[in-house]
Amino acid sequence: MLTFRRFTLIFLIILPGLNLWILLAARGTGGFPLCQALVLNGLLVAGYLGISFAMAFLPCSNFHHPVICRGRTGEKSVSITFDDGPDPVKTPVILEVLKKHGARATFFCIGGNLAGNETLLKKMIAEGHLPGNHSFSHSRWFDLFSADKIRAELLETDRMISEITGKTPCFFRPPFGVVNPMVSRALKNMHWQAVCWDIRSFDTMNPDPQKIKHKILRRLQPGSIILLHDATTFTAHHLDELLSAIADAGYKVVPLDSLLKLPAYAG
Repeated sequence: MLTFRRFTLIFLIILPGLNLWILLAARGTGGFPLCQALVLNGLLVAGYLGISFAMAFLPCSNFHHPVICRGRTGEKSVSITFDDGPDPVKTPVILEVLKKHGARATFFCIGGNLAGNETLLKKMIAEGHLPGNHSFSHSRWFDLFSADKIRAELLETDRMISEITGKTPCFFRPPFGVVNPMVSRALKNMHWQAVCWDIRSFDTMNPDPQKIKHKILRRLQPGSIILLHDATTFTAHHLDELLSAIADAGYKVVPLDSLLKLPAYAG
């Protein structure tokens, strides 16, 4: 598996190798054009930076950091996850639908949304759902934060969840699903397990609920992790229909810790 560390090592081997070749070529021909040498070095550096940047948007590649995107199971079991909550209006609707179907989900919570929604978070856990860490701010600049600032956000969200529920979540979902070297350094030697998905619903972007539902159903497979969001029209009005369709397809919705066979809480 190609990881950022191995990729960097290869780059650090090729870069001096390239310049050694340029030096030897210059001796053999009486000179090597400086502009060509700069272009070759520039292309190599640009390729390194470009690939590293692009791979940050492919978290399931495990390029920058180990990320779980699907459970390993032969059973027709899947997990449903909700990001960006809790939402005081729509999350209670989701909880009622989940209760109706006997399904337990994981809610990746933004720490900044927890104040005022403490009772809602307690209700989630009381009904068998799992809280996850989705950063404190979910800032659009989150991926440009330093590793220390990212870790501070995660610790603050953990602290709030722990104070409200007495539990510290292990599951972390990176905002926007981006995992870069800063995120990786923030997670290093900590208790968080990064979890993304293998089915992205795009419920925040696609206005057609039937297309969203059919896309999810087409991609269902044993161990799938489905990404939805608390505050979308789709989850508020079409989750009931989706859960029924998943059951009709022969799949069972199970908690994320059960699907992944990993602890949901630290300690």
